[in-house]
Amino acid sequence: MEFIKNVFKYFFSPAPGSEFSFYIPVIILAVLLIIGSVVFSIIYKKKKRSDFAYKRLFKKLAGRCSIFAIIFLFLIGLRYENIPYFAMRLWIYLAAGVFLYFVYRYAKILKVDYPKEKANLAHKHKISNGKKEVNSYLPSKKKRK
Repeated sequence: MEFIKNVFKYFFSPAPGSEFSFYIPVIILAVLLIIGSVVFSIIYKKKKRSDFAYKRLFKKLAGRCSIFAIIFLFLIGLRYENIPYFAMRLWIYLAAGVFLYFVYRYAKILKVDYPKEKANLAHKHKISNGKKEVNSYLPSKKKRK
Protein backbone atom coordinates (compact mmCIF):
# COMPACT_ATOMS: atom_id res chain seq x y z
CA MET A 1 0.00 0.00 0.00
CA GLU A 2 2.87 2.32 0.74
CA PHE A 3 4.30 1.72 -2.74
CA ILE A 4 1.05 2.81 -4.42
CA LYS A 5 0.89 5.85 -2.17
CA ASN A 6 4.45 6.83 -3.13
CA VAL A 7 3.71 6.38 -6.84
CA PHE A 8 0.66 8.63 -6.64
CA LYS A 9 2.62 11.16 -4.60
CA TYR A 10 5.37 11.14 -7.24
CA PHE A 11 3.04 11.74 -10.19
CA PHE A 12 0.46 14.00 -8.56
CA SER A 13 2.61 16.16 -6.31
CA PRO A 14 1.30 19.71 -6.90
CA ALA A 15 4.75 21.32 -6.53
CA PRO A 16 7.47 18.75 -7.24
CA GLY A 17 10.27 21.31 -7.09
CA SER A 18 12.39 22.81 -9.78
CA GLU A 19 15.10 20.13 -9.48
CA PHE A 20 14.69 18.31 -12.75
CA SER A 21 17.59 16.49 -14.38
CA PHE A 22 16.04 16.43 -17.86
CA TYR A 23 15.92 20.16 -18.65
CA ILE A 24 18.66 20.06 -21.26
CA PRO A 25 17.49 16.88 -23.09
CA VAL A 26 13.90 18.14 -23.32
CA ILE A 27 15.03 21.56 -24.56
CA ILE A 28 17.26 19.88 -27.15
CA LEU A 29 14.31 17.70 -28.22
CA ALA A 30 12.10 20.78 -28.58
CA VAL A 31 14.73 22.62 -30.65
CA LEU A 32 15.21 19.55 -32.85
CA LEU A 33 11.44 19.34 -33.34
CA ILE A 34 11.31 22.98 -34.44
CA ILE A 35 14.24 22.53 -36.84
CA GLY A 36 12.70 19.28 -38.12
CA SER A 37 9.38 21.05 -38.64
CA VAL A 38 11.00 23.75 -40.77
CA VAL A 39 13.03 21.24 -42.80
CA PHE A 40 10.03 18.98 -43.31
CA SER A 41 7.83 21.86 -44.46
CA ILE A 42 10.43 22.75 -47.11
CA ILE A 43 10.64 19.11 -48.26
CA TYR A 44 6.84 18.83 -48.22
CA LYS A 45 6.41 21.91 -50.44
CA LYS A 46 8.76 20.44 -53.03
CA LYS A 47 7.38 16.91 -52.92
CA LYS A 48 3.64 17.60 -52.78
CA ARG A 49 3.49 18.60 -56.45
CA SER A 50 4.60 15.23 -57.72
CA ASP A 51 3.54 12.75 -55.03
CA PHE A 52 -0.15 12.83 -54.11
CA ALA A 53 0.17 10.03 -51.54
CA TYR A 54 2.89 11.95 -49.71
CA LYS A 55 0.77 15.09 -49.85
CA ARG A 56 -2.25 13.35 -48.39
CA LEU A 57 -0.52 11.35 -45.64
CA PHE A 58 2.01 13.89 -44.34
CA LYS A 59 0.05 17.14 -44.63
CA LYS A 60 -0.05 17.93 -40.89
CA LEU A 61 3.32 16.56 -39.78
CA ALA A 62 5.24 19.86 -39.67
CA GLY A 63 2.53 21.60 -37.69
CA ARG A 64 2.25 18.78 -35.20
CA CYS A 65 6.02 18.73 -34.65
CA SER A 66 6.04 22.44 -33.86
CA ILE A 67 3.04 22.03 -31.52
CA PHE A 68 4.84 19.30 -29.58
CA ALA A 69 7.95 21.50 -29.36
CA ILE A 70 5.89 24.37 -27.94
CA ILE A 71 4.17 22.04 -25.46
CA PHE A 72 7.49 20.65 -24.23
CA LEU A 73 9.02 24.12 -23.86
CA PHE A 74 5.92 25.34 -22.02
CA LEU A 75 5.94 22.39 -19.61
CA ILE A 76 9.67 22.77 -18.95
CA GLY A 77 9.14 26.47 -18.24
CA LEU A 78 6.33 25.66 -15.82
CA ARG A 79 8.50 23.09 -14.09
CA TYR A 80 11.43 25.51 -13.84
CA GLU A 81 9.21 28.14 -12.25
CA ASN A 82 7.64 25.45 -10.01
CA ILE A 83 4.08 26.67 -10.49
CA PRO A 84 1.76 24.49 -8.37
CA TYR A 85 -0.46 22.01 -10.23
CA PHE A 86 0.90 23.06 -13.62
CA ALA A 87 4.41 21.78 -12.84
CA MET A 88 3.23 18.26 -11.96
CA ARG A 89 5.25 15.39 -13.35
CA LEU A 90 2.05 13.92 -14.75
CA TRP A 91 1.83 16.56 -17.51
CA ILE A 92 5.38 15.94 -18.73
CA TYR A 93 4.91 12.18 -18.77
CA LEU A 94 1.54 12.52 -20.46
CA ALA A 95 3.01 14.79 -23.16
CA ALA A 96 5.92 12.37 -23.64
CA GLY A 97 3.51 9.44 -24.01
CA VAL A 98 1.41 11.27 -26.58
CA PHE A 99 4.60 12.24 -28.44
CA LEU A 100 5.78 8.61 -28.51
CA TYR A 101 2.39 7.57 -29.91
CA PHE A 102 2.74 10.34 -32.52
CA VAL A 103 6.18 9.02 -33.54
CA TYR A 104 4.87 5.44 -33.69
CA ARG A 105 1.88 6.43 -35.82
CA TYR A 106 3.92 8.37 -38.36
CA ALA A 107 6.57 5.63 -38.52
CA LYS A 108 3.78 3.15 -39.27
CA ILE A 109 2.36 5.45 -41.93
CA LEU A 110 5.80 5.80 -43.50
CA LYS A 111 6.57 2.06 -43.49
CA VAL A 112 3.14 0.55 -44.21
CA ASP A 113 0.53 3.00 -45.49
CA TYR A 114 2.67 5.21 -47.73
CA PRO A 115 3.98 2.41 -50.00
CA LYS A 116 0.45 0.95 -50.31
CA GLU A 117 -1.06 4.34 -51.13
CA LYS A 118 1.69 5.11 -53.63
CA ALA A 119 1.23 1.74 -55.36
CA ASN A 120 -2.55 2.18 -55.39
CA LEU A 121 -2.28 5.62 -56.99
CA ALA A 122 0.25 4.30 -59.53
CA HIS A 123 -2.14 1.48 -60.40
CA LYS A 124 -5.06 3.91 -60.83
CA HIS A 125 -2.90 6.18 -62.95
CA LYS A 126 -1.95 3.30 -65.28
CA ILE A 127 -5.61 2.29 -65.74
CA SER A 128 -6.91 5.76 -66.47
CA ASN A 129 -3.88 6.95 -68.40
CA GLY A 130 -5.17 6.25 -71.90
CA LYS A 131 -8.89 6.75 -71.41
CA LYS A 132 -10.97 9.52 -70.04
CA GLU A 133 -13.08 8.07 -67.29
CA VAL A 134 -16.76 8.80 -67.34
CA ASN A 135 -18.54 9.03 -64.04
CA SER A 136 -21.28 6.47 -64.43
CA TYR A 137 -23.17 7.74 -61.43
CA LEU A 138 -23.88 11.11 -63.05
CA PRO A 139 -27.05 11.44 -65.10
CA SER A 140 -26.65 11.79 -68.84
CA LYS A 141 -27.34 15.13 -70.48
CA LYS A 142 -30.75 15.66 -71.97
CA LYS A 143 -30.90 15.90 -75.73
CA ARG A 144 -32.47 18.96 -77.30
CA LYS A 145 -35.15 18.39 -79.92
